[in-house]
Amino acid sequence: MSIDKHRLPQLGRGAPPGSQHRDAFRKGLLAAGALSSLAYVVATDGLAASRWDGYRRTEQMVSELFAVGSPGRDVLVPFTWLYTLLFTTFGVGVWISARGNRSLRTGGGLLIGYGLWNIVGAFYPLTLGDDASVPMHIVATNVQLALMVAAMCFVAAGFHGRMRWYSIVSLAVSAVMGMVAFMAAPGPNLVLGIGERISIGAFLLWVAVLAVALWKRPAGGEARA
Repeated sequence: MSIDKHRLPQLGRGAPPGSQHRDAFRKGLLAAGALSSLAYVVATDGLAASRWDGYRRTEQMVSELFAVGSPGRDVLVPFTWLYTLLFTTFGVGVWISARGNRSLRTGGGLLIGYGLWNIVGAFYPLTLGDDASVPMHIVATNVQLALMVAAMCFVAAGFHGRMRWYSIVSLAVSAVMGMVAFMAAPGPNLVLGIGERISIGAFLLWVAVLAVALWKRPAGGEARA
């Protein structure tokens, strides 16, 4: 009686339960990135702006909503801590997803730094009607922007194909529109309001897309899109 080897049950093909739990944990961390982007839009141009009668989203800076004296600040102070938690969690997810990819791991570390820097930035908000608050706010913002740019560069280097090019384009759009908005300050004007929101929006969308790209990444696979 012969035995057909091709019909024997295949053992050891599935992923170990521990590996499945780790991957589910990793995906949960990444999901915090997309959630942080959504929460940012809802909290700023949604809740905070709606509490400020006469605030013009297309002409005024988002920073004004966080400013001391802003009617929406009582909403955004607790949100800052929530956003910091979500974004830092996302950065840890990117770090874990690197799996030996040095560029991607560095990018994840920089994203963690970006998230944590929100705590420092919260100590140097703008104060409406007080120009003395502007210099330190600019310094704190520029440090965070430097972390953002560096993170996007390293993440782009850690990918191949479409995700790399998408990261480069997103960085270019965010940087160019950020400079355009800066030159249009203090406003209010359309270039300032719309330009800043395009700059911020390009980064928020990139975070969500990066979360999806790494979510789909097979366990132990390379960072490819």
